[in-house]
Amino acid sequence: MNHKNATEAQIDDAAVKKYFDKASGGTAATVSMMTHEFNLPASAARYRLQKEIETISDWLGAVNDSGRVLDVGCGAGTWSEIFSPRYKTVMGIEQSKLMLKAARERVASLPNVKILEGDGRHDLPEGSFDMIFLGGLCMYLNDDDLIELLHSLKNRLTEGGSIILRESTSHQSVYLAQGEYQAVYRSVNLYRQLFDDAGPFRVEVRRNYGYTNLVTAEELVSLRRKWLPFLPSESTTLGSLTWWALSGTRPISFWALPRMFSQLSIPWPRLQNHFFRLR
Repeated sequence: MNHKNATEAQIDDAAVKKYFDKASGGTAATVSMMTHEFNLPASAARYRLQKEIETISDWLGAVNDSGRVLDVGCGAGTWSEIFSPRYKTVMGIEQSKLMLKAARERVASLPNVKILEGDGRHDLPEGSFDMIFLGGLCMYLNDDDLIELLHSLKNRLTEGGSIILRESTSHQSVYLAQGEYQAVYRSVNLYRQLFDDAGPFRVEVRRNYGYTNLVTAEELVSLRRKWLPFLPSESTTLGSLTWWALSGTRPISFWALPRMFSQLSIPWPRLQNHFFRLR
């Protein structure tokens, strides 16, 4: 399969923007973390985020505290806020009106953070950066746009700087989500090919198990809705019970099972997530 032809012209920019310009049943923060459709408690998103920070803590620590950081597609500003106490200057850029408003409200009291309105493909701020972060943006871009964006970002890195991406991935090849919500889920190998086209880069990859834990809960909610239709589809109580049951057995549900499935090449949950560091 030609990986470019597999995704090219499949992602409709207007549909993506429309989806993130409305709350879709949740707040900007829950939509940004994609927890809004499953009635999971706020603690689920906090758990995922904490695990994500732990996963790349040494990558973040490798950036000098006097550094300049750019958060491309910053969403509701969650990572921009995380970067604020770590680095001297943080700039975020976001095109969704809903997310932009939420991000600016989140960082309003942080003098070293500035949130810009714009599309990262066309409206990148001037200057160079020690780290550039993309927290789930590439999955909404066609291959050519992604290659062009990464090439532009590489030219904005300081010497020794890095690009860190957090992207939802498929187990193999490409999986396309179409309709109201559109996204392209590429395999790790396909991302490596795209990085080669945009680079060259030195690439490091880490599995994001915090995401896996959250998606496991979402998959269970979906199964309950399918196989137990007599129960209410939308229920914060049932969503919370699902999360608490998984959390209460986390040595098995959050640690052992995902690793066992990977070892046995069992593609569940359907989606994974990985961090990539490009240098």
